[in-house]
Amino acid sequence: MYINRLQKALRVTLLPLAFACVGIMRLLAHFGVLVRIGMLYPRLGHAVMNTEVYLCERRAGLHPKRSFDVWTFKGDPASATHARLLRRCLLIDRTCFTRLVALVNSLFIGWERFIAQPEQLDRDIHNLLERHPPHLRLTEREVRRGYQQLAEWGLPPGARIVCLMVRDAAYLPQLAYHSYRDADVDTYEAATRALAARGYYIFRMGSKVAKRFQVNHPRVIDFAGDGKYSDFMSVWLAAHCSFVISTSTGWDALALAFRKPILYTNFVPFEYLSTFWPRSLAIWKHHYKDGRRLSPAEILASGVSQAMTAQEFTDAGIELHDNTPAELRDAALEMADYVEGRFRPEEQQAFWDAFPRAMSPYNNRPLHGEIRLRVGSRFLDDYRKEEQCSKAKASSA
Repeated sequence: MYINRLQKALRVTLLPLAFACVGIMRLLAHFGVLVRIGMLYPRLGHAVMNTEVYLCERRAGLHPKRSFDVWTFKGDPASATHARLLRRCLLIDRTCFTRLVALVNSLFIGWERFIAQPEQLDRDIHNLLERHPPHLRLTEREVRRGYQQLAEWGLPPGARIVCLMVRDAAYLPQLAYHSYRDADVDTYEAATRALAARGYYIFRMGSKVAKRFQVNHPRVIDFAGDGKYSDFMSVWLAAHCSFVISTSTGWDALALAFRKPILYTNFVPFEYLSTFWPRSLAIWKHHYKDGRRLSPAEILASGVSQAMTAQEFTDAGIELHDNTPAELRDAALEMADYVEGRFRPEEQQAFWDAFPRAMSPYNNRPLHGEIRLRVGSRFLDDYRKEEQCSKAKASSA
């Protein structure tokens, strides 16, 4: 209580200085020098991808050349290691005084001009990630530290690593309306065993998890639940894995920032597929209504393809069914083949031609750029066969 009062008193004391800073910012803008403030979100996904996309956009010349951007944390950073890496490529005000300046700035007309942010938050709508190298960098010392840790865990030199990230009820329980994105990690056992048989070491990721991932295999490691977890190794593994299997949650943004291929599983909402990232695959949660599985076209027509809360699915009469263990295993092996160069997925032209290029309802900006993502081949074939059977039944009736 005393600390909170002290912080409030300090903010009041600094308020005149914040107004002065805003005045100086606007004066400089008249002379063509733009001072902008960027906010670093406390949640890992936005903290990582918003800044990585911003840095790519800046390198591509999509931000004013004569701008001087200062960033500040909007709350406590989700990863101290990521915050340290960010300080190597962004000017970050660790005092958070800039947050007060941003608040004062928002009181004046034209405040948006003085905000530094990517065009579409954490979505790479200009396909810049594939054109530019990662901005997050580990030092040689940090790289050696990670390899030493792997050796202590018994991994051999050159071990191929897959990171598995499955969102569950322990992740941001205060945001329970996102529970429709959760999945059961146990359904990934067949997939991890199949990858282990291919020689991969699978690390189950996460700082907080609802239950252990108890797979009795020496190459399947419950990094999240067996006491091995550390913030540093969480970032290091994202930088050094062969690929990632994820349910599309905050941590996999680190893999994107380090340009790692991703297999998205149990993905939802449908229209938010991360279409911008090449060398990646996706399979989505099955949508059922009145006991029947909906086709992709029917998902789009159902009104929930951009739904952001569990209640929206309930109101629409939609039940979400997780991917089956067999679907997850097939997709994981296909991803391994893709990464190893054993095959290249088909173009899937008809599917992506029908996929909407929608605008975000939150900021009226595009959700997609050029399509690079591919759907798991067997997964999509199953939908195609089901659609063909439905058409055949309809024509014969």
